[in-house]
Amino acid sequence: MSRRIEHCRLEMRESTGSDEWTAVTALSEVEWTGFAPAGCGVDQGRVIARPADASVAALDADAPDRVWRLVDSDGGALFEFLGYVDDRRPRAAGQIVLGISTTPELLGAWSELQAATAD
Repeated sequence: MSRRIEHCRLEMRESTGSDEWTAVTALSEVEWTGFAPAGCGVDQGRVIARPADASVAALDADAPDRVWRLVDSDGGALFEFLGYVDDRRPRAAGQIVLGISTTPELLGAWSELQAATAD
C-alpha cells in the first residue's frame, strides 16, 4: 500500500510524553509506503519526501528514534509515528527517507495510490 500527499509540515515531539511539537521543515511530494508484514523483523514502512530544508539538525541520521508527525496547512495532524532518518535507503536527489519503527496511525486526507489490502 502506498499513499501520497502533496504538501505538509514535518514536526517532532520535544520529549517522550510531551505534548509540545517543534516544526522541522515543510515537505512536498510526500509518500508513505507500508506496512511490512507483522513479525518479519523489518520496519513498518517509510515516508519519502522532499524537504524545504534538508540541512536542519533534526534530520541527523545518527539521532535516535523520535516521534514525528506530518501536519497539513490548517494545522491538522495527518500522520504520527515513531521513526528515524534513514540514510541507508536509495532516494532521489533532494529527498529524505524517514523509517517507521512502530505501526503508525494514518490521520487526515491522504490519497491512495494503490488499492489497500489492509489498514
